[in-house]
Order: sequence, then structure tokens, then C-alpha cells
Amino acid sequence: MDSFAVQSAPFSDLLILHGAIVFFLQVGFVSLEVGYGRSKNVKNILLKNTVNILLCAIVWWSVGYAFSFGVSSGGFIGTSGFFHDGSLGVVKIWFYSWNFCLATVAIVSGCLAERTSLVAYPLLTLVMASWVHPVASHWAWQRDSWLLGLSDECRFLDFAGGAAVHVCGGLMGLVGATIVGPRIGRFEEGRAKDMPGHDVSSAAIGTLFLWFGWFGFNCGTTYVYLGNMAAAAAAAAAAAAAAGVDDGLSGVSSPPPPAITGTGGSNPADRVALNMTLTASVSSLTALLFSSLRSGTVDLVVCCNALLAGLVMSTPACGFITSWAAVVYGLAGAAIYLGGARLLVRMQVDDPLESSVVHFACGTAGTLLLGFLARPAYVAQLTGYNCGGLVYGARKGGLLLGLQVLGVVAVAAWTGVFSVLVFWALRRSGRLRVDQVTELAGLDNMDHGGPAYPEFNLVPYNNGSGER
Repeated sequence: MDSFAVQSAPFSDLLILHGAIVFFLQVGFVSLEVGYGRSKNVKNILLKNTVNILLCAIVWWSVGYAFSFGVSSGGFIGTSGFFHDGSLGVVKIWFYSWNFCLATVAIVSGCLAERTSLVAYPLLTLVMASWVHPVASHWAWQRDSWLLGLSDECRFLDFAGGAAVHVCGGLMGLVGATIVGPRIGRFEEGRAKDMPGHDVSSAAIGTLFLWFGWFGFNCGTTYVYLGNMAAAAAAAAAAAAAAGVDDGLSGVSSPPPPAITGTGGSNPADRVALNMTLTASVSSLTALLFSSLRSGTVDLVVCCNALLAGLVMSTPACGFITSWAAVVYGLAGAAIYLGGARLLVRMQVDDPLESSVVHFACGTAGTLLLGFLARPAYVAQLTGYNCGGLVYGARKGGLLLGLQVLGVVAVAAWTGVFSVLVFWALRRSGRLRVDQVTELAGLDNMDHGGPAYPEFNLVPYNNGSGER
């Protein structure tokens, strides 16, 4: 998702519309986390996610957007656009990119549910929204970044955030879940104990809301690329015209800017929607089939999480691959989700939503697979670089694969270092995890004035002060 400074009205207005659709991801995240959580922690989940949204808006306005899409300093970080003033044009990129930051923060939140102190979440949001995600976004999407400037023949590809959003959020969540430790009773005597959520309907509805929001996430990003290409074509035409006038060749006309339709007249936004739908569907059905054959039960959780795994797999790639490659992505997503979920249990990492597998593992795989399956014509259409995966050509394919590996490693290393530092500091200060009594009684009962469902509550609770 390249940034572009000058936007035409159609592209800019489309980003506002798609940004509003992307915001529905937050409804999906909250519903999913509430459904997979236990009833004694519902208020806590609702409150922390809402506070994260509010805080993220302020942080993204003040520094996050500037670090992400401001004028690059040494290819490392943006240095303009602080305390963004809301001027027409770029503000619509602000709104759209803010929703990407929200998604990154929400991924971390899900990995830590039901035992993390409420104080820790705002601190994690500050670190992620003001520093970790903005710098990763700058590397992946700002045209003057060090990562995108490594080659004149090819560039690192991350269509809508496989690395900048999902690797970033999923890895921080994985580090956090490891350091904070499992919920009480999750692992006993070396064996995993099931801790099912209290409302599978909320989890299923949340999954479908996420799928809806994801259409804005991926399809909307198409118009960022198209707007960027249109602006580049207009600038090239203006430069050519100026050069022609200077040379006395005013009669020579410059070539027209490229059309926004893709190879064969197809609209790239439609291609994106098709690919992400195929990837999600193939991933979910494949995982459901293999899981049911192995366990003898048809598990709704597997269906929902594998669907999300497919969506994550599609995020870095859906604009750059064919529909057949999308099917391959879906098969890979199912295998990665099933294997990753079992690995988490074996390592005794308690991730209530399995978010680290869905986002970190699948985001990494989806980004790397572009080194094999990116179609050169689609890459050229959206970025201007005529390069593709190994399937389409050995030399440039190898170059692209190397850039993809380097980009993922760089984002993961950047995220991992600051994740370890912030979680270590929170644990050392005693601010990371709630005490045993609070966890067993439920965060709602101890910290939030009572349960979300008081008519079903059997645990005495502190309803706090009567003053409001």
C-alpha cells in the first residue's frame, strides 16, 4: 500500500468509504474475543478494545501517521505530518491507514485476553501505534524507504499488510502470550485443558463481520495503488511536456497515463475480491475437512479460525496473484493454521483466539509465497515494477524472493525486539498480569463493577462506588 501525496477525488472518496468498512473489523474483533472468552471477563474485553480504539486515534493523529507516511529520513522513518491538521486530500489516507493501525493493535489484544492487567493495554497500544507499526509501515509502503529502494528492477511486495499489520501484530501477541503466561488451569501436569468460550454465536458472527471488514481492507487498498500510479503517470507526463517545451518540441505530445483496468480489461479491485474470497473459502473448508476426519467432530472454531487464516494469507498477495494461486494460498493457510494451533499447545503457549498462528504465521507465509507466485503483469500494473515470482522467471523471481525474505525478517526483528522489551518491563514492574484472585473470580467482578450477565452470576462482586 504505497502512500501518495496528491489524490484525485474519486480515489480519495473511495478510501473514505472503504475505511468505514474496514472499521467494521473492530466489531468483528470484539465479537470474536467475547465469544472465545468466558462470561466473567466480557466487560473487560469490551472496555479494553474500546479504549484501544480511542487511544489509537489520538496517537495516530499526533505521531503515528507522520512516522508511517511522512517524508522519509534516511529511508527509516517519516518526519512530517505530525499532529495532522485535517487538510483535504492526505487526511483520507490518514483515516484509511488509522484503521490498519487499529487492526494491528487489536491482534495483540486478543492474544492476552482474560489474565492481563487493564493498565497494560494502553501502554501496549502506545508502543504499537506510535512506534512499532508506523516504522514497519514506513519500510513496507513508503517509496523512499530503505526496503523499497534496494533494487531498481523489483521491490518488496506487501499488498495490504501481511508484514506491516499481521506479522507485526501477531508476533507482538505471541511474545506477550509467552511472557504473561497461560491462564490458570489451561495447562495442568503438562497437559492442555480445554477452556471453551461462553458464546459460539458471538464468535461466528464476529468472524463474518471480520470477513466483511476485510473486503474494505483489501479492496480499498487497490485504490491506494491506482491513485499512486495515476499520480506518477501525471507527474511523468508533466515532466515530459516541460522537457518538450524546453527543447522546442511543443508539438510532441506525451503518452497518456495508464488505464486503471488490469490485464485483459479486468478491474484489479474485482481481482482482489475474488482472490481473498477463494483463499478464505479453500482454507476454511480444507481445515474443517481434515480436522473432522482426525477428531470425528465438525468444529466451528476450526471453521472460523481457518477462514481468518485464509484472509490473512490473502492480505499481502491478493492484488498480485491469479485465482489459481489463491487456491494454493488457501491450502497453505489451512495447513499452517492446523499445524500452528497444535504447536502452540505443545509449547504450552496460551493464545485464547489462536491469533498468533492466524496472523503471524499466515502473514509470514503469505508474504513469502509472493516470491514464488506473484504474477509480473499484476505487479507492474500496481507498482510499476516488471518482476514476479519464481514460477514466472528465474532471475527476477529469485530477486523478489530474496526481497520478501529480507522484508519479513526485518519487520519481525523490529517487532520482536520492542515486544520483548515492553513486556519484560511490564512484568518487572508488576503491571502485566492480574493477581490470582482476580483471575479466578473474573475481571468483571473485581475491576468493572460486576458481571456482564448479572442474572446468571454466582460469584460475589464489587460494584464499586454508586457515584457516576
